[in-house]
Amino acid sequence: MVAWLMLALLLHKAPQTTARATVKVTGVVGRAVSLGVDVPPGFQVRDAIWRYLAPTEELVATYFRGSAETLYQSRFYGRSQLHGNLTLEISPVELGDSGTFSALLVNTRGQTETRVLHLAVYEVVSRLTLQVFTSESSRSGSARVCEVFLTCVATGGTKVSYSWGRTDGEMLSMDKHSLFEAGLVLWAKLDPSDRQVSYTCTAANAVSRESATIAPWEHCQREAGSEDAVYDYRNILLIALPLSVLVLAVAVFGLLLSWKRSGKQRTKPLFDASEPDAASV
Repeated sequence: MVAWLMLALLLHKAPQTTARATVKVTGVVGRAVSLGVDVPPGFQVRDAIWRYLAPTEELVATYFRGSAETLYQSRFYGRSQLHGNLTLEISPVELGDSGTFSALLVNTRGQTETRVLHLAVYEVVSRLTLQVFTSESSRSGSARVCEVFLTCVATGGTKVSYSWGRTDGEMLSMDKHSLFEAGLVLWAKLDPSDRQVSYTCTAANAVSRESATIAPWEHCQREAGSEDAVYDYRNILLIALPLSVLVLAVAVFGLLLSWKRSGKQRTKPLFDASEPDAASV
């Protein structure tokens, strides 16, 4: 309560000064971040007040006549520390800590200086996953053309940007490459001269970067192998199935013919044996 009264008194009576340009500070989730202030030469600080301005204003730390206090009911309660040089340290920092801070400095003459800092917190980029999807493959003479979509996704990370490059150092030509979904997807048109070409995806933000490489032509070959296997299998069916039906029909016809012949041979002796008896009668 006393701190709030002193804060209100300082803000009301202290002569206003023009604040300097906002200082940008980056933080990493789970680590400590330090928000420092530059004190002008000859400016002897007597009091200092740290506030968190957005999204709602909160009192974070104060320094009154050599005594620092950080036990205020703010989102930084238990995670903030005010050092002797008036640097505010937050540890560990969280994604929700991103926002604007204000440090009001008061010297022994009652003059004030204001410092504004904007903290941007990031999660490091991690675990890139690359996949290849074959869009279309066709043959032009003896040269095979393969169109692929390469996807790159970072499992972890905030405000991530994606970029692609060839490992051989050549630029991505516009006629054979296109980017979609802000770099998440790369379309590439390959031919046999690209057998050894690999593509590298780089995911980065303000605090980290990760890269992964993939060779898409191998996937084109797999697709071609599976297509050829299906094509050969169908050809075998088209040839073997009618042939099997024909062989089966011939076998059945032969069996019926053999059965009829055997039936006639069995009935003929019976007819011949009865004929002399009829004559004798």
